[in-house]
Amino acid sequence: MNNNENISISKLLAVLDIQDDESFIITNVELIDDKKYLHIQKKLEPVYCPRCGSRMHSKGFYTRKLNHPVLQDSTKFYMIVKQRKWHCDECNLYMNDSFPFLDRYAHSTTITPLLILNEFKHLDQSTAAIAERFNISDTLAHILFERYVDLPRLPLPEYMSIDEVYLNISNSQKYAFVIMDFSNGEIVDIVHNRWSSTLEDYFLHIPLEERLKVKAVICDAYQTYLTMPEKYFPNACTVLDSFHAVKVIITYLNGYINKVMKKYQDRDKKALEEKNHDTNRDNKSIKKSKEVILLQNYRWVLLKNRDEINYSYNRHYHKMLGMNVDTYTIEKLFLQLDPNFEGLRELKEEYIQFNHTEYDNEFDVLLDLNTLIDKYDNSDQSIFRDFAGFLRRNLRSIVNSFTRIKVYRKSARTEKGYYARLSNGPMESFNRKPKDLKRDSRGFSDFYYTRNRILWGTRKNSSIKGVPKSMDQILSKKGKKRGSYKKKNQK
Repeated sequence: MNNNENISISKLLAVLDIQDDESFIITNVELIDDKKYLHIQKKLEPVYCPRCGSRMHSKGFYTRKLNHPVLQDSTKFYMIVKQRKWHCDECNLYMNDSFPFLDRYAHSTTITPLLILNEFKHLDQSTAAIAERFNISDTLAHILFERYVDLPRLPLPEYMSIDEVYLNISNSQKYAFVIMDFSNGEIVDIVHNRWSSTLEDYFLHIPLEERLKVKAVICDAYQTYLTMPEKYFPNACTVLDSFHAVKVIITYLNGYINKVMKKYQDRDKKALEEKNHDTNRDNKSIKKSKEVILLQNYRWVLLKNRDEINYSYNRHYHKMLGMNVDTYTIEKLFLQLDPNFEGLRELKEEYIQFNHTEYDNEFDVLLDLNTLIDKYDNSDQSIFRDFAGFLRRNLRSIVNSFTRIKVYRKSARTEKGYYARLSNGPMESFNRKPKDLKRDSRGFSDFYYTRNRILWGTRKNSSIKGVPKSMDQILSKKGKKRGSYKKKNQK
């Protein structure tokens, strides 16, 4: 062994809880291709029977190969442990040499599970990628995680954000129901679906004393969520996320833009038919008109908040439009496509301005919102008359969304926290993590494993089980019942 190998071996022994003065000896160190082998055994010393106190006799060695993935380079590291077997002639007891880094029947050292579990905190890594890194099978990595990680539900928070995330595990587990503590961004729990019957069974199993502490439920416009406080949380109010209120307007406007675009497409199709008739041809396609190009590619003029548009006088040649354009030119051309576009944008901007206003009290919010509803009701635009109905139906929930509370999240620059408006913004930010994990893992097949994996990777102070589950508990899961089997040639 060279000096570098001596240094690395001494560090390794410290990690394995083997001190220099203990009775262990290293008999050999090998490097074969990309694999390193450390041969270790106990010094030969007298051993006495723990049962009767008689001196035991050696019955030879039992060699075990242990995986120990602690090296930072690309090599794989194994420990070749020679365990001596001992026998007591007086009481017929058999036992083997004990090592602090070795469990019975294990194929890896005791530190390996902790290293693997730590990697499971990174949701950008699939189970297969983690298993490959630690030189074990993905099935073993999966079982190891299930044995040590089973996170409970956290207590219900005062301000509770709820939403769903698309997991598509099975027909009954397409959308998982997520509960978040708005004040600190912690995920309270994940339920396997968002069905009314499932949520009723889930929440009614939580003690009423705990449910009474909930002050607000923040959600989107899904009717099941909006009615939750009156069903399960008597002291809570409903908060309609401001983003989803704006989303209703955007949906209406998108629908109207599509109608206008359909009108121009029908015009172009009719022109093509007339041209084919005059030229005696049978052309099936036609070059897109400028109107259709604008409506397909530049609907942001109507949909995007005016304050967020990056206006510029820098002109460039637009090949599809066949002209030099800048932001102002695009905006002007788009608004000229329909006489209602300008008015629709102005009405939308009024709600955006209302939504971004910071109010001192609830009465002012209610006053301005009612003024908007009256204006939309008297508008000549059917889109905003419909939107007025939406605002009226959710009046109280929208007013509640202007409430500000003190929050403590990782994004806060000070440890004292800061005040934030009630919204599902933190929830929307979280939802991308399960989606990224789903894509990297190429889908999920086990909800409870997926749930624990997500919670393990997102909770701040999650801990493993003090006593891991037995293999019988892990393997006792019953899968889908197998159907009948019939051979092809069977008559």
